[in-house]
Amino acid sequence: MYRAEKVVIDMKHILIAGGGIGGLSAAISLSKAGFSVTLCEAASENRKTGAGILQPQNALAVLKELGVFEECCKHGFQTEWFKTFDEQGNLLFQVSESFLDDTLPGRNNILRKTLNDILMKHAKAAGVNIKWGKKVVAYEETAESVTAVCEDGEKMKADILAGFDGIHSAVRDIMLQKETEKEHLGMGAWRFYIEFPDFSFEDATLMYKSGDTQIGVVPLAEHAGYVFVLQPCTSDYWDEEDTRFDRVKEILSGFSGLDFVTKHMSKEHPVMFNKLEQVAVHEPWHKDRVVIGGDAAHAGAPTLAQGAAMAIEDAIVLAEELKNHDDIKTAFHAYYERRAPRALKVQNLSSEIVRRGLKGEPGAEELIGECYAVLREGY
Repeated sequence: MYRAEKVVIDMKHILIAGGGIGGLSAAISLSKAGFSVTLCEAASENRKTGAGILQPQNALAVLKELGVFEECCKHGFQTEWFKTFDEQGNLLFQVSESFLDDTLPGRNNILRKTLNDILMKHAKAAGVNIKWGKKVVAYEETAESVTAVCEDGEKMKADILAGFDGIHSAVRDIMLQKETEKEHLGMGAWRFYIEFPDFSFEDATLMYKSGDTQIGVVPLAEHAGYVFVLQPCTSDYWDEEDTRFDRVKEILSGFSGLDFVTKHMSKEHPVMFNKLEQVAVHEPWHKDRVVIGGDAAHAGAPTLAQGAAMAIEDAIVLAEELKNHDDIKTAFHAYYERRAPRALKVQNLSSEIVRRGLKGEPGAEELIGECYAVLREGY
């Protein structure tokens, strides 16, 4: 109790670089813990693009702590099963998504934009000072403070700088004094939103496999969802936007079990593309007054739907440790010790599913089970 009161009295000022899911979650958690929080986001306004995001049970548990669980479920679609099919639509296996708490949905699927809006609203309500169009590109440090330097030249002083600025994190690279290598996982990912006027989702996320191609169909509402396509590509490949829609539709046309998707594809909803890359920071995630989390520390493949969940867990734990300790170094070390083994293990399992898929090896069901075993442990 004494320590919590001391934090409130001191009102330590924390600057967060990055306004994605991890950064916003950190802003909410830290503000609720009694810190003064400023969040810098590179974009000029709240994100209006993106497909959907899957929130597994470990993410739902921490969303409860953030106070946004009910709102996320209200605006999302809940599922209980993850079902895998061949290209013709024959069921290969299914896995229950309820692995942690029978009182929670198996998963909640929600539009990324909707989730960002919810987190942004709660961050503002918690008193977070949000600065748009402020990309942190450098920082300067003294024994008493750290000063973030933005791309436009503005400087902001704080007691702590938290880098939740993604896989291309400038904060991380400056802290580690090197450009962090990003490992190409050999896969490209295409994503798009879609509506199904004559098809109703039930209680499952759907995955279709043929050779080294995987296609997921994620329900966001009874008659709407998003589709992702995973297919091998080289590290220097880029998918031209003007021919992307037709190329993806051609891939889907090879899956007769996905006719219900192919016939409803529309250019009204653009197809987004990115190459799957991972970053795994095995060095300490902190130095002096600077700390990192989320994709800046452990960006990986989306195959286990754990990227955002791990970032939210990082945010919760960082706030807990800073509240529970009197000095920054001890708090940061406790945060790293709690988070790194779990997050990096989950990241490796996600990447292993991609690696086995490229080799045509089985074992996805086994890896999902292993991930669930890790997530049942406390963090």
